Amino acid sequence: MAKSDFNNSPVLTKIRHFGGIMSAMVMPNLGAFVGWGLMAALFIPHGWMPNAQLNQLVAPILNYVFPLLIGYTAGYNIHGQRGGVIGLFASMGVIVGSQVTMISGAMIMGPLAAWVLKKFDNAVEGKIKPGFEMFVNNFSLGIIGAFFCILAFLAIGPIIRALIAIITSGVNWATKHEVIPLLAVFMAPAQVLFLNNVVNHGILAPIGFAQAAHAGKSIMFLVDSNCGPLLGTLLSIAIFGKGKAKNTAPTAMFIAGIAGIGEVYFPFVLGNPIMIFATMGGLAVSLYLQVLLGGGLIGVASPGSLINIALMTPKDAILGNFISIVAGFLVALAIGSFLLKVFPPTEDIDPTLDLSVGDKKVKTVSSFDLSSTKDLQMLKNPVKNIIVACDSGMGSSAMGASVLKGLLRKNGFANITVLNSSANNIPKDADIVVTLEPLIERAKASSQSKNTAFIPINNFLEESNYNDVIEFVQSRNKQEKDLKTEAHQSIIDKSLLNENNILLNQKFNSVNDAIKATGKILVDNGYVTPDYIDQMIQRNNDLPVYVGNHVAVPHGLEDDRGAIIKSGISIVQVPNGVPFSENEIAYVFVGVAGKNNTHLDILSTVSSTLIDEKNVEKVRTAKSAHEILELFNKK
Repeated sequence: MAKSDFNNSPVLTKIRHFGGIMSAMVMPNLGAFVGWGLMAALFIPHGWMPNAQLNQLVAPILNYVFPLLIGYTAGYNIHGQRGGVIGLFASMGVIVGSQVTMISGAMIMGPLAAWVLKKFDNAVEGKIKPGFEMFVNNFSLGIIGAFFCILAFLAIGPIIRALIAIITSGVNWATKHEVIPLLAVFMAPAQVLFLNNVVNHGILAPIGFAQAAHAGKSIMFLVDSNCGPLLGTLLSIAIFGKGKAKNTAPTAMFIAGIAGIGEVYFPFVLGNPIMIFATMGGLAVSLYLQVLLGGGLIGVASPGSLINIALMTPKDAILGNFISIVAGFLVALAIGSFLLKVFPPTEDIDPTLDLSVGDKKVKTVSSFDLSSTKDLQMLKNPVKNIIVACDSGMGSSAMGASVLKGLLRKNGFANITVLNSSANNIPKDADIVVTLEPLIERAKASSQSKNTAFIPINNFLEESNYNDVIEFVQSRNKQEKDLKTEAHQSIIDKSLLNENNILLNQKFNSVNDAIKATGKILVDNGYVTPDYIDQMIQRNNDLPVYVGNHVAVPHGLEDDRGAIIKSGISIVQVPNGVPFSENEIAYVFVGVAGKNNTHLDILSTVSSTLIDEKNVEKVRTAKSAHEILELFNKK
């Protein structure tokens, strides 16, 4: 089976989708988890600053706030605000029905109750008599929510409590018999296949919180977030690798170790799969030493950077965590170096991967192939919203969104909105979704629009990976841009501003004389009545119309009293200038008469041109009205 076929197998796609659902429950609430972890690390009896009074906050937050947050978020992801409310309501049943932390229970009850409510709402949509909508909405949520809350209390809670007890007993047995390192055999492959969230958030984190509540720490929080082994693997590639992989590995180390974005490591292993054994060996040694030396964290370290691991380390686990992480790093480095020397890559391994299907990269919109000109023509709407999606929607996609924003700005598309998101939660107004190829199917499954383009990339931080995105934006937005340009030029040449509206080589004894001349152009060309000139002078008396850069913009009062007939703009060139004050000399006067805002586009063009003092000087020294118009047309 080809590597790309394996990465896109139906089983893996479904598992990733399931992991994405769980990630979407947890990730938005990580700030609260971190806050609780800091409080616990400081104030529990064995913490850095033991405080019996403040320690009273730790258990209620763990046992009530976290499950309720998870339940609400899970429900919200299914059915918006109503789903969030019923998800929280139903989760309370498993909380009260159990004596252990019910994060896992909330992960079940929140989405289940919200899903049932969504089905009910869809079934009655359009069938409720006017005036009864609020009554039906409130009672349906209340009845369904009460049912699931009671069900959770009587049945679901005890079942989940029993399952957690069994799993926890198994973990405790594995810890006692020192076989916890075997987790590395499963976790290392899970990471590079984007399955780590399934294991981490669905199994390890709930067990970790249960253990931390009693022991003040848990090794479970370090199984996935321990970046030492993957840093060792990356360093071996930086020393003994080849080509792009060798050159980019140091940057990936910094991002993974300091920013905690572990996804940057995955392509290096997917590009040379044998390197997974380096990470696996390092992680196994780390876990063994954590068991032996009493390591562990007080809470989730997310993102899994060295900084966050340090913040989540309790006082009695400093030595164990430090030694285990360093040892994991060194072991992964040694194994990785050995593998690269004994099994050197036969070609330059590109860490951006070859994520293609056949001879073409996949750029699909449902059944559309964006490499087809015909299909491109079927997608006529200009691009307004772009989503950069990763597994969790927090780390690498945020960095990718920043890179893409910069590229769009450079190419003249700064008005396009670029946001980051989880591949499992694609907004319905997304015109383009940019994500890693293994996540394409998950993103497509969560999309609610048939007109969304899905463009795969190989590396969130490499600008060249976004070339297809820029080209697609240019193809979709080109027609609109051309139409705007044509309209813009016709307005400048024929409507509001033309050569008859421009006076050259004028001299004035006062500001008022210059304003009168600017207004007279507007009067003579039928834009305003003579009364408008008086308004322009009055406006300058109330608030000077000098705007800086040696430019003045005379205009009338807010209430023009019917003096404006139609929108128009005039320009008066004063090479020797007219002083508004000692340091404020205007060489260019731009008269403005605006009716129904039809002048705003051309005024925006004129003002954006005159922001640059070099352009002001060009207007000041221009030899013809045509030369001034051409200057504005270039904008």
